[in-house]
Amino acid sequence: MPNTPITEIITLTSNIAMKTTSNFQEAVELLRQSTFEGLQRIYWGDRVQQPGIRQLFIDWARRPQGSESIVATTAQIKEKLDAVVDSPPTRRLVAFNPFPTTKCFAAPFTELIISTVKPETNLNEFNKIVDASLEVCHDFEGCYGTAWGYVVDPEGANEVVLMLGWESPEHHVAFMKTEPARITTAPYVEGVENSTVFYVQAQDASK
Repeated sequence: MPNTPITEIITLTSNIAMKTTSNFQEAVELLRQSTFEGLQRIYWGDRVQQPGIRQLFIDWARRPQGSESIVATTAQIKEKLDAVVDSPPTRRLVAFNPFPTTKCFAAPFTELIISTVKPETNLNEFNKIVDASLEVCHDFEGCYGTAWGYVVDPEGANEVVLMLGWESPEHHVAFMKTEPARITTAPYVEGVENSTVFYVQAQDASK
């Protein structure tokens, strides 16, 4: 899917220099000012429950070429990011639908659910389950929008990522107590081996 719009999700495990230096902001500014073909939007934010983990989201008009993130292959950006992390960044390329996911990032809180799909799960049926589980969110108070997609790079080919925009974590908790949430969440949980769930208060670095 070389022409499919892609969101590159980069996970950075911060060291003390993330907060005591401007290296990260300078790296993002270099990325923003770059002339990389297809780069559209940049968002970033710390995980609310794990402030030592910073998420970087890069929207591309088409799938980036090569097996490495652009931030790892550009010397200046890589040097600045290397100074603020404890371990090499991890990268996922996700084909979100709908794209772009701007409604999710426009919310005060962006929820991400990263799940490993069971090998025996029927993906055609699972796709319907994901659609149904997100559809019931749309009319619920405090939900700004949803999107989801599979990780398309080979190492994460059995992963799916759901993204939801919320007014607050409390709105999300209230939704999860509803009957529609209970009915649609159970089949999703049945289809996956494990899930990582976190909130990000995203900042738009594209401007």
